[in-house]
Amino acid sequence: MTLTAATVLRRLNVPSLSGICSRSSGLNAILRSMSVVTLSDESAVEKFRMINSKSILYFTATWCPPCKAIGPIYDEMSDRYPHIAFGKVDVDENSDAALDFEVNAVPTFVLFEGENAVSKFSGADPDKLAHHVLELEGR
Repeated sequence: MTLTAATVLRRLNVPSLSGICSRSSGLNAILRSMSVVTLSDESAVEKFRMINSKSILYFTATWCPPCKAIGPIYDEMSDRYPHIAFGKVDVDENSDAALDFEVNAVPTFVLFEGENAVSKFSGADPDKLAHHVLELEGR
C-alpha cells in the first residue's frame, strides 16, 4: 500500500501541511520539506515507522557540514522514490530517538521494512545512499 504525504499526516492526526502542528499525545511537531517528514520526538518516529511499509530515517544535525551536503540529495531521493517514506531526525532536538537507534555519528541512515531495521550506515556518501535506497525499493 502506498501512502501519500497527506495520508501519513492524516493518520498522525496532523490537521494540515503548513506550520507546526501540536498534539498533547507527545507528537510535538511534524514539518514537511518536499517529501521528507521531520520527526521531532520519539513518538513521531515510532508512528512514522508503524504506518509505512518501507521507510528511511536520516539522523542529522544543523552544525554538521556532511549533513548539509547530503541533505539536498536525500530530499531529491524522497521525490524520486514515492513508495518509500523519508524521515529526518535532528539528533540535538530528538536525542532520545538517536539513542534508541544507537546513532554515534551524523549523518546516519536507518532503513526499515515495516518496523524492522534492514540496514544502517553512517556517512555522506550519495552512492552508498542510492544503493541502499534501491535495495530497499526492491524488497
